[in-house]
Amino acid sequence: MRNAALWGSTLAVGFIGGLAFALLGLPLPWILGAAFSVMLVNTLRPGRAVWPRWLSDAGVVVIGLMLGQRITLDTLLAMARDLPGMIAAGVLWIAVCYMIGIGFAKLARLSEMNAVLGCVPGGLPQMVLLAEEMKGADPGTVALMQTSRLVVVLYTVPFLAAFFTNASAVPAAEAARAAEAARAAAAGAVAAWPPLYGYLMLPLVPLSAWLARRLGLPAGEFLGPIAFVGALSAAGAVFPVVPDPLMAAAQLSMGIYIGLRIQPRVVFANRRFGPLAFAVAALLVAISIAAAWVLSLVTGDSVVTWFFVACARRARRGGGNRPAAARRRGAGNRIPAVSARQRLHMKTEDLVKA
Repeated sequence: MRNAALWGSTLAVGFIGGLAFALLGLPLPWILGAAFSVMLVNTLRPGRAVWPRWLSDAGVVVIGLMLGQRITLDTLLAMARDLPGMIAAGVLWIAVCYMIGIGFAKLARLSEMNAVLGCVPGGLPQMVLLAEEMKGADPGTVALMQTSRLVVVLYTVPFLAAFFTNASAVPAAEAARAAEAARAAAAGAVAAWPPLYGYLMLPLVPLSAWLARRLGLPAGEFLGPIAFVGALSAAGAVFPVVPDPLMAAAQLSMGIYIGLRIQPRVVFANRRFGPLAFAVAALLVAISIAAAWVLSLVTGDSVVTWFFVACARRARRGGGNRPAAARRRGAGNRIPAVSARQRLHMKTEDLVKA
């Protein structure tokens, strides 16, 4: 009974934080707002905030379901076409982040494990999950570093992407026609299954998360649903759309879990940590710009396409890699290519770190 009361009070604290961030128009309110409020309560009143791991895993499964629905045949074709370059870019990016992480560890006097996990742009929830599973890693420190990177990305990438889009030489109308033709070809290649099948297969989504964890996959509760739902979606299955309230609840659950693992004492005890974390985040964005320019010259794609891939930009709804801002830009953006490359980028990181 006491645990249930603590869960309820922790949920209320997380909800208030998420709602406050949402009303203020801050990014990812139900993750960052919940994490901030729970972290604050846990710091001032240790032991008063409690949240079970299975509730966080349930939220991750919902996010995985949403991302898996975005995988189409066009996405898979884009991955197959650019597979060698995508793998090379992913491995190179991991190597660069690893070297930056080693330097950060020495300057900030952190463990190399925490520094590297904090520098690799694999997504805040996913990197915290990985830190939970890796010996010697502190999820709270990783969460702080990933949050600083997330803040820098959210407030710089949209403006930089707009700049690159305006500077692109690819006509917007031509790019839009090409993208529309590709989507039409992919839509005609598979016949959609009856919607009832998607509802019948929903119970298998959490089962795929459980199976992925049993197989020892890193962040299995996340990769399992993405792989399962993505494969069926590409084959023509139509899963029910995740409602916004359910997505907000999933992010809230994940945010609460992250907040419990953040220890502000790291920042107060190590005065170098905060400034260096933001400096590293800015450095990673600068490297992304250079890498996007080089890759655009090699592949012929636009700079902004590769820029979104390199930054692994988080979508507005959070927890995912859906290129929402790319969808709103015009010139030269290939949305399926961005989506495909980001997904392979994320899976390559997980496999290398495993």
